[in-house]
Amino acid sequence: MEKKESKFLFWFLGFLLFAFVLNIGTFVLIHEEPRRGIITFEMLKTHNFLQPTVLGIPYFKKPPLHEWVTSLFSLPFGVSEAALRLPSALSVVLTSLVIFFFLKGILGERRALLSALVYPTFFMVLFGYATKCEPDTLFTLFVTLSTFSWFYLFEKKELFAWLAGYFFISLALLTKGLPALQFFFFFVVSYFIVNGNFKKLFSYQHLIGLLVGMLPFVLWLYSVDSKKALEVLFSEVVGRAPGKVNLLESLKHYVTYPLRFFTAALPWSFFLFRVKNLKFEEKTLKVFAVAFLLDAVLYWVFPGSRLRYLMPAFPLLAVVASETVGSSSVSLRKSKELVRFTVEAAVPLGILLGIAFSGNSYLILKLTVFFILFLYPAYFGFLTRFEFTQTVKLVAALMLVSRGFFSSYYYPIAQYKYPKI
Repeated sequence: MEKKESKFLFWFLGFLLFAFVLNIGTFVLIHEEPRRGIITFEMLKTHNFLQPTVLGIPYFKKPPLHEWVTSLFSLPFGVSEAALRLPSALSVVLTSLVIFFFLKGILGERRALLSALVYPTFFMVLFGYATKCEPDTLFTLFVTLSTFSWFYLFEKKELFAWLAGYFFISLALLTKGLPALQFFFFFVVSYFIVNGNFKKLFSYQHLIGLLVGMLPFVLWLYSVDSKKALEVLFSEVVGRAPGKVNLLESLKHYVTYPLRFFTAALPWSFFLFRVKNLKFEEKTLKVFAVAFLLDAVLYWVFPGSRLRYLMPAFPLLAVVASETVGSSSVSLRKSKELVRFTVEAAVPLGILLGIAFSGNSYLILKLTVFFILFLYPAYFGFLTRFEFTQTVKLVAALMLVSRGFFSSYYYPIAQYKYPKI
């Protein structure tokens, strides 16, 4: 059973990465991506990897670790859309593996697998940020490494738990700033709310872990203008708090937040309505649920926040969501029929919709070839190898095909229709 579960995950993530890299460099950089590209280019040009700059002006809103990674990927062939976006895709895959490997010894192979399948198939992750040159998925990876490693180690080797937790949070701080501390603190507090023994928050192991683990972030602060860096990082947080955003925007945020969350968590948000049926006697599940609720409420209260800021809590939500649907199953015959129908319908649908939106039949035929190069190896090499009797596996497989469809058609068509300069 254990070998079968891990084998399924490796096949799934392999084809998911395949789906991510399809046309990853086709579409021009948009929104905040050009800024990330400029910082990366200037780092490589000036060899100053400590102080990010934009057009030569010091930039403090985000620390530099994300651009260290994009610089590394840009070394072989230069700064490009593909080099800048690939780290985000790899971060999603690695986060899924982190969920599986840290939870399999706690929840068991099957439940760990289901959680690892849910996280990368959340709509916000799968279609929103998995292939954007933004620090969000890398930030999520480091936060997940921090909280999951701490949870895994705490009752075994307390000192190592604090060291690992703060070390990875230090890397998260170097990626996207102070919100990293909030995610770690809320998780730790949730653990003690559920399990008691708050005294361990004041242990010498905690102090050692804090002092040693935070060194990477502290050393970076000392290497730049520390006062300016902390001032900007604090202002980034405070500027989104209640009272700092105009009333109309605040009301809009408070009213639309639940709907935006529901959309971001699709398709698994449909199953969250069954959360009331869960038995929360199991402390592990309770810790993850409480931690996610604390994070979700905080970003609801802060009207200047964006829903993507909640992404580092989605691995926690993945555990809860997988429990709501993990016990349900579909018949093997129906699951095979649904997968086969989806595969058979995808190609003609892509051709029809592609021509309708682009008006360029030659372009769409080329894109269809790329889609087939993904779809048929995925179908014959993976989708028919495993039995999709569990609902989570089936839905994840269908989301995998959807992402391949999206990558094959959306980016090239968007680039084709993008205004020419």
